[in-house]
Amino acid sequence: MSDWVYTFKGAVLASEYDSSSYMNSRMYVSRFDQATWLLLHAIGLTPATMKQQALRVAIVRQNYQFLRELRGGELVQVKSGFLAVGQKYFRFLHQMFDEESGAMVATCDCVAVQASLETNQSVPLPQALQDKARHHLVTANTPMNALLG
Repeated sequence: MSDWVYTFKGAVLASEYDSSSYMNSRMYVSRFDQATWLLLHAIGLTPATMKQQALRVAIVRQNYQFLRELRGGELVQVKSGFLAVGQKYFRFLHQMFDEESGAMVATCDCVAVQASLETNQSVPLPQALQDKARHHLVTANTPMNALLG
C-alpha cells in the first residue's frame, strides 16, 4: 500500500460559510472536486492529456459522509488515494480533516471512468494509467464507529 496523496489545503473563508459560520455543503463538494483533479494529476491524468486524447472523466458514483461541520477560519486539508483500480474504472477516497485538531470531518468515496468525448461511452484505462493508480492504492482502515465518535 502507498501513502495518501495530499490534495487540498486551505482555510474556511468568509464567503464559504453560512450565517452560523458553518462551511456550506457546496464548499465540501467543491473541495473534494479540487482534490479529485489533484489526485488524477498524481497519476498523469490532466485536463491537457484528456483533451489531447478526446476523453473526459465521468464520476459514476459519489458518496459523501459528513462527520463534523467546519467553521469559519478553520484550517482544512484533504488526503486522497485509490481504493480499487479496474480495467475500465477506478475507485478513490478523499478524507477531509480539520488541520488543527486532526479530526476527520468528511469523506467522499467515488467511482470514475474515462469516457470518449465522441461516443460518450466508457473506454478501457490504459495499462500505464492503471499501474500509476495502483501505486497510490490505500486502505481506509478506520473503523466506522471511530469516525462517528
